[in-house]
Amino acid sequence: MRVLIFADGGRDIGMGHAVRMKLLAGAILNKCSITFYTNKEASSYLSADQWEVIIKPDKGQKEFIVREINRQAPDLLIFDLLDMPCDWLEEIRRHSSARIVFFEEKREHVIHLCDAVINGIYSGLKSRTMKMGRAVIYKGPEYIILHPDFEKAKQHYQLRKECRTILVSLGGSDPKKLVFKVMEACRRIPDIQRKQVIIVMGAAAAHADDVRTLIAQMPYAEMVRQTNDMAALLTRADMAVVSGGITLYETICTGVPCIVLSQVAHQTVTAEKFAARGAAVHLGLGEHTPADVLARHMSELAADYPRRLGLHQNGTPLVDGRGIKRAAAILYDL
Repeated sequence: MRVLIFADGGRDIGMGHAVRMKLLAGAILNKCSITFYTNKEASSYLSADQWEVIIKPDKGQKEFIVREINRQAPDLLIFDLLDMPCDWLEEIRRHSSARIVFFEEKREHVIHLCDAVINGIYSGLKSRTMKMGRAVIYKGPEYIILHPDFEKAKQHYQLRKECRTILVSLGGSDPKKLVFKVMEACRRIPDIQRKQVIIVMGAAAAHADDVRTLIAQMPYAEMVRQTNDMAALLTRADMAVVSGGITLYETICTGVPCIVLSQVAHQTVTAEKFAARGAAVHLGLGEHTPADVLARHMSELAADYPRRLGLHQNGTPLVDGRGIKRAAAILYDL
């Protein structure tokens, strides 16, 4: 099956789209021939020997995409783009008979032009399927695209009574630079010297060098840059401070009790749903959360094993880590 995947990433929009599609491409590679179309910022991250990566031009993207679809004659088109204009899709429909799949799409006029829409994030915590025009919509955490290692991590993770290790992961680009607020909060925790703080910085985080400089003054902290094994890092953690994107789902899936600092408004919706189920502590938009408030919540949660255990027990049933298998099966069946 000939597959074209369109996904962007970078400092401003984050890396979630690119990360999700790279994982999915790896899952379907044995049955598909794949070409990625992306922006310049995400091209190095998506590069791999198993597929071709083509950088889209900054201008005239609609015409470029239509030309490439005509040239490649794909069987399947996958789009994970933020607010792709509807007229692009209408033009593609006029020129191609390929099946079309969108990820995380809510606009009804776009959905009506698709064959399938997979919304793991843009929905509640109850998974379901529904029809809208020609499209089948798959909603809920059952369809979240996570690395297969998280399913294994979920089975092996054990929550310790003593909180020794705190993991910090604020997305691939940390656009609001919330890591500095977390580092300041750590300095205000009385017994932080007795703990280990692991700070994960994505490849798109432009301020990583500044973080590394500050960590040199924090003997209890270490920085991990662009890890390919987030599941292994989470299994070491007794609690976590995360943003409200894919990292939140990874953390809930593994079973690590977490505090959420949302980077953008739409992340607050997801984080509030987990908080309402007793599966996370949500402090709202991170840029509006004072460091002393964050420090208090971190210190209290680290010291309160029954509360951490409650978050762990409430969260683990909500995300099973098998979404990538379900998404691949959906694509094969189209």
